[in-house]
Amino acid sequence: MSDNHPPEMSPAESHRHRIVLRNTVVAVFGGLVFLLLVWSYLDAYSNLLKTTRDKSIEHLTVEYRSLNQYQAALAQQVFEDKIDDPAIRRLMAEAAQTEDHERLADLRQQLLERLSPLYDRMLTKGFRQLHFHLPGAISFLRFHRPEKFGDNLWKVRAGIARVNTERERVSGFEEGRVFNGFRYIFPLFHDGEFVGSVETSYSFRSFLLTHADLQHGAYRLLVSRDLVLEKVWSDERQSNYMDSAVNPGFVIDRYADLTQLTEVLPMARRWSQSRLADIGRVIAPRVRERMNDWRAFSVVTRDPEPVVVSFLPVHTTMGLNGGYLLRYASAPQVASAWSWLWIKVVLTAVLVLLTMGSLIYMNLRESGRSRERELWLRTLNEAQRIARLGNWTFDVGRGELSWSDEVYWIFGHAPRSFTPTYDRFLAMVHPDDRARVEQAVDESLRTGNPYEIDHRIVRPDDKVRYVHERGTVELDGRGRPRSMLGTAQDITDRIAANEESRQAATILRSTHEGVVIANDEGRILSANPAVEHLLSIDQSELLDRFVDELVFDREETTPFHLVREQLRSTGTWEGELWLRRFGDGTNFFPTLASFTAITSDLGERRFVVMFSDISEAKAREWAMWHQAHHDALTGLANRTLFHERLERALSSAERHGELVGVLYVDLDDFKPINDTYGHDVGDELLIELARRMEAVTRDEDTVSRQGGDEFAVLVARPSTHEAVERVAEKIRTAIEAPLRVGELSLNPRASIGQAVYPEGGTTVEELVVAADESMYRQKQSHKPEPDSPA
Repeated sequence: MSDNHPPEMSPAESHRHRIVLRNTVVAVFGGLVFLLLVWSYLDAYSNLLKTTRDKSIEHLTVEYRSLNQYQAALAQQVFEDKIDDPAIRRLMAEAAQTEDHERLADLRQQLLERLSPLYDRMLTKGFRQLHFHLPGAISFLRFHRPEKFGDNLWKVRAGIARVNTERERVSGFEEGRVFNGFRYIFPLFHDGEFVGSVETSYSFRSFLLTHADLQHGAYRLLVSRDLVLEKVWSDERQSNYMDSAVNPGFVIDRYADLTQLTEVLPMARRWSQSRLADIGRVIAPRVRERMNDWRAFSVVTRDPEPVVVSFLPVHTTMGLNGGYLLRYASAPQVASAWSWLWIKVVLTAVLVLLTMGSLIYMNLRESGRSRERELWLRTLNEAQRIARLGNWTFDVGRGELSWSDEVYWIFGHAPRSFTPTYDRFLAMVHPDDRARVEQAVDESLRTGNPYEIDHRIVRPDDKVRYVHERGTVELDGRGRPRSMLGTAQDITDRIAANEESRQAATILRSTHEGVVIANDEGRILSANPAVEHLLSIDQSELLDRFVDELVFDREETTPFHLVREQLRSTGTWEGELWLRRFGDGTNFFPTLASFTAITSDLGERRFVVMFSDISEAKAREWAMWHQAHHDALTGLANRTLFHERLERALSSAERHGELVGVLYVDLDDFKPINDTYGHDVGDELLIELARRMEAVTRDEDTVSRQGGDEFAVLVARPSTHEAVERVAEKIRTAIEAPLRVGELSLNPRASIGQAVYPEGGTTVEELVVAADESMYRQKQSHKPEPDSPA
């Protein structure tokens, strides 16, 4: 009875088993070492990220805190040393107690002259403005805009309203329609009575330009969108803020954004708006939820570049969350650490793989070479197919010609469908080019020099194609031609493209429309002759300028930064723009312009700008508009234009709590003048009275002729009802002054009715009717009483 034993392994099998076991041990051990090293590399990298974030937010916090304290102390010192003066307090007390506009203007001038030297010194310290307010948050004097005063700031400036309510100093961040920044508002008292307040402001733009570490990073102020929508008018929102890629709940303070100062700040050239926008889109998903917590934090990103971005919350004068101050700083150490991390990982992996690969290298060497040869042949064939380039050889002695597959395809035949010969090749050449080809080949064989020629071929389907052919001669030991090597390339598309380019260039030179081609930055690369004519500038002076330099933004046209934004988002824009004319004195002219984005064959983005002069059309349009909205006799606004302006004034008054006055003027006894002296005299009288009324009203007011001898006057934003009455008295005095028409001496009289929004009505119709009725009652009072019966 025999025992059952497992069969013994042969030496070869045992050897293979040992190799497998050894390879398995090496693989497991190498894998463990690899994982341990990778873990240590990742841990070191994580610690570096944390240190970078902590240092960045600490830097921004200390910077912001110290500068805020410095500015507050400076503002306090200015107030105590220069502004909180008995003479200034007495002046403000008198201004708070008087309603006489002439006296207010005199007091304002005294204050301006007294503190102008102080304001000039404050500007050198970075302050943005010095602003005095009367009780009730009424603007008294803006030193940077002394001509603008009298507006009520209660609803739009929370800090000033707070000082009026609490009678205590207020400081901190506050959003603004023109700029955001630090506000320091101090109450003013005279003999224990509150007589107004004074504000010194320090914009974020001044903070950044004066104190921030601009050499090592970029700064940006994000303001809460809800706060801006609540406090800032729509026109100021559009001009002073732009959307943020970081968080749609916040908008970017355009005035504090230094990326636009590329000519002044090196930082602005390094940290462009597009660069910050790319970074913002990448970090947006990581920061939006954290921004809702209103706590300081930092994030590090490697895409699109290694940057650390710090977020510091900023609080308003009311203690609310107002926005975030952002600091962007390059983090090259992060990129370096990340690169070294993967270098270490790769090197470790390579070492493990080399250890394992050395055991199997011999078995794979030959098969690898075979695969390389196969891959090389496939790559060569694919390269020839893509380039439409084939190669050929010609044995001169034997007269044998061989083609690669691509040469067959170029000549319109399937590969190896026939045996090529030199005569058959010549038969495929276009008859008009055959002699040139033969001459080039014969000359190359005779001299031994290479040849290069472009010629046409005719395919079996009778289609003509263009071929670029090159050939070189190999000589034997006696200097006689032994063989020729060459290439044939289909260049039909290139020939067609060159022809299209030539035709396009001819069209551009002959068209009357201006055509400009600019790169992605907006720098002009080329322009057609029409541009030189329209802009009165030589093309040599125009090239390398930016398209922005040609554009003049006007109120009625789309701002050019919006044109750029739409062009980058949609690739096209069309509309009206005003362009600069360099040569003559007309300066600017209107055009109908279109922008189109294109991509070159090299993937470079280009912009094609086409524009045509529409000055004559605009002039006709303006003449038609003026004729439709103005009285033909007096040149005053007509009834239509008066109603449009009154409608806009009422909308503005409703938003800002202002008054609007309407006067209705009717000339007394005008019909007898017409009947007695004729319509020419009546027309001269109406023209002169219209001129007088315009002379005694403000530019923002509107004098209109309603028809016949009736006029209406829009008094925009009067401070009180009495101000409307004063305008009416000025008009009455101007009308009733004696005048001469030819040889006649006339003493016109007028009845003037008035109505004031909102007491007199809230719509255009209500105010006009109320003013007309008021005028009618006055006219009735001017009529003499009828004789009493005997």
